[in-house]
Amino acid sequence: MPRDPRIHDISEGLFFIQRGWLNGNHFVFTGSKNILIDTGYVRDIADTEALINQCGLAIEDLDLIVNTHAHCDHIGGNREFQRRSDCAIALHPVDRYFIDQRNASATWWRYYQQDAEFFPTHQSLDHGDVLEQDGLAWQALHTPGHGMGQIALYAPDTGWLISADNVWDNDFGVLTTRIEGLDSPLRLRDSLARLAALKVSTIYPGHGPILPDGPAAIAACQERVAAFIAEPQRMGRDQVRKIFLYTVMMRGPLTRGDLRQKVFTSPWYPEVCELYFGGKQETVYMDALEYLLGKGLLVEKDGLLDCTLTA
Repeated sequence: MPRDPRIHDISEGLFFIQRGWLNGNHFVFTGSKNILIDTGYVRDIADTEALINQCGLAIEDLDLIVNTHAHCDHIGGNREFQRRSDCAIALHPVDRYFIDQRNASATWWRYYQQDAEFFPTHQSLDHGDVLEQDGLAWQALHTPGHGMGQIALYAPDTGWLISADNVWDNDFGVLTTRIEGLDSPLRLRDSLARLAALKVSTIYPGHGPILPDGPAAIAACQERVAAFIAEPQRMGRDQVRKIFLYTVMMRGPLTRGDLRQKVFTSPWYPEVCELYFGGKQETVYMDALEYLLGKGLLVEKDGLLDCTLTA
């Protein structure tokens, strides 16, 4: 049986797994210590495990899970995989604190009505700490903005950067200012500046494909966040559109009425509309829906909305 094309060999014992947009990407290290970076969304644990198995690693043999941050699309397999392997789980101290406190708001789960489970934590991975695997050292870099406890991992010897949701292909993770702070775009700007100062070659993002020109990818994200800072309504529109898509991926297919009911009764949507759009919920809903349909990111068939992005 051929190996899944989502699996990419980086070097001996090191694999990058590209998922979709509901599941974060993964890194798998096999060797003297078996390490998994990020575990995807809880609904898709079986697919996550099958991909990891194809890298030559059984879940029961995991030694360590590292989370780039504590959002639902990156920690979904933590509890089950830890239960089966008795592995340690490491996060930045900020996210570790909120997981240990069982804070479902700081992790976004309650705010966006997401599915996730709390899990035991064992280690902190702070800015400047080094994760070493068979001679390759990865420096942990605290990169707040998208998430207050988000880290990137940088290997100076190769220039490889595991960017988490700081850098995707011409984009980055949604900015949730009501939880992360109204200065979150400024903190993302500063995080991107720190990444730009590194000698980055290839970027392995939290979502989307491998980025072979790391400096160009970082520069594109710097330009985008600068536009958000200059015009905050752009940031609000981006948040609404992305969370509409994630809602349909998690709960869909949905009728227009079902989607409307879910977002209008959520904690996040009224706040975003009030913060950026003068409380005009109906106008924002229709504008976002028509934009996503026009771009082909949502399709409507037999009265049901579905997302065209892979999960």
